[in-house]
Amino acid sequence: MAVSRRSAALALLLLIAMLVPLALPAVDGAAGAEGEITIRDARGREVTLPAAPERIVIAGRAVALLANALYLFPEVSDRVVAVGVTDQGLGDFFSVLDDDPGEKTRLGRSAGPEEVLARNPDLVLLKSYMRDSLGRPLETAGVPVVYLDLETPEQYARDLRILGELLGAPERAEDIVDAFDRRRAALARATAGVERPRVLLISVSARGNAVSFRVAPEGWIQGTQVELGGGDPIWYDRALSPGWNEVQFEQIALWDPEVVVIVSYRAPAGEVRDEVIADARWQTLSAVRNGEVYAMPADFHSYGQPDTRWILGAEWLARVLHPELLEESFRERVYSFYREFYRMDRAEYEELIEPRLSGDLLE
Repeated sequence: MAVSRRSAALALLLLIAMLVPLALPAVDGAAGAEGEITIRDARGREVTLPAAPERIVIAGRAVALLANALYLFPEVSDRVVAVGVTDQGLGDFFSVLDDDPGEKTRLGRSAGPEEVLARNPDLVLLKSYMRDSLGRPLETAGVPVVYLDLETPEQYARDLRILGELLGAPERAEDIVDAFDRRRAALARATAGVERPRVLLISVSARGNAVSFRVAPEGWIQGTQVELGGGDPIWYDRALSPGWNEVQFEQIALWDPEVVVIVSYRAPAGEVRDEVIADARWQTLSAVRNGEVYAMPADFHSYGQPDTRWILGAEWLARVLHPELLEESFRERVYSFYREFYRMDRAEYEELIEPRLSGDLLE
């Protein structure tokens, strides 16, 4: 009987899984049992590792967001053996995070389970939505897979604690969660009771000569940033699908927002903003006429996404919408973020991060 391609692929995965332990250092059984780690991941799955992972692979989509969270933990560089694409278009922050990035295997955007298994991982980190396309074959091959969401402040707190348990660093996880909570609470206090302008935050992307505008559904980090910054996200009525929702200019004109925030992931948002408002149709909007169209800041990554920098995006919006509330300069907020979260001193920050800052109101 002919063997199907699916059966052949599964057989290959199982064969690799059987061979993988032979390529790993021997581990004492008793010590392994004593060091066993069990966590519940973002999908509610119970995952058990015989010991703290020493060969971590980060794969699938949104790898940059996973890596940026993982590297909040000191000395994790020695444990990462392979990582997918981390440059969204503005530069590769992974080259800053990792102690020896040139020694890491870089996986392609479409890397399959065979490529992941070839790195002999004892832990694979994936976004939750990657389970069906990449995670299940790895699970079948016997490799521990941990899924993370990292999409909302609440998920960030949960997922950072998961990473802390996996890495044997629960105290560091609590320190990071506390740092996020303190900055978030300070914003909530500062903007409590303020008059909230009507804000439209849109992601702008260009394909050839066509420009598309997209808005995020309610519950995504972009709306949370606007709310924490003291604004009213006005787009939820047209953002009903689970992912990004494309909108036409006619809908934007109907909203006629008081403030527009432009987010761009692959190109500097300031350049994108200038191109957008040069369109004669945009000159009819109140926000354009009043000079209230802003480019979301970025360095290696835009602050308008569920990256570790999401809190900076919220703090920046508070400065845009209510400049009288925050005395500290936004640049100082950026520096304090890198000092606290990534342990950078002033010299490192000024060399590695500050030259890449882009966007509006970065004084």
